[in-house]
Amino acid sequence: MPDAGPRSTAHPITLTDGTATRTREVTPADLRPIQALHHRCSLDSRALRYHAGKPELSRAGWRLLSDPERGTTLITTTAERTDRIIAMTNVMRTGRQGVGELAVLIEDAWQSKGLGTALAAHAADVARRSGHHTLTAAVAAVNAPMLHVLESLDAPPTRGPGPVIDIHIPL
Repeated sequence: MPDAGPRSTAHPITLTDGTATRTREVTPADLRPIQALHHRCSLDSRALRYHAGKPELSRAGWRLLSDPERGTTLITTTAERTDRIIAMTNVMRTGRQGVGELAVLIEDAWQSKGLGTALAAHAADVARRSGHHTLTAAVAAVNAPMLHVLESLDAPPTRGPGPVIDIHIPL
């Protein structure tokens, strides 16, 4: 099983418009700003992330995402406004050894600025350091932006007949 110990996940990202951001691992105190992120995201963005239009995370869902034994959840803020989360990235353990599951939620106003691609690349690095050899992602077939992001990680081209595509990315 990958190491569940502390990891260095702090990471600066500069967006295509020049905005400086900071990504770090979540703490239990981040629940309220995570809920605010969910409320600022459109129903479509939340539905593409969760395959349902959930308005916010339940406390049980937050406990799972913020538990380092279950994986790594990262939050991203701008460098100037560290109290406002603009993205959440998850690299969670699965039932298969060495396989992590990737998911990303980016506030609508911060999409299409290179953040998703940069967060996916950083998540792949975090997954490798945690001992994963593969990342999986369950992506809505209509989620062209996320499919494009995963292509940047050299995801094999995948098309499926259903509404959700399961993608496996060797690291």
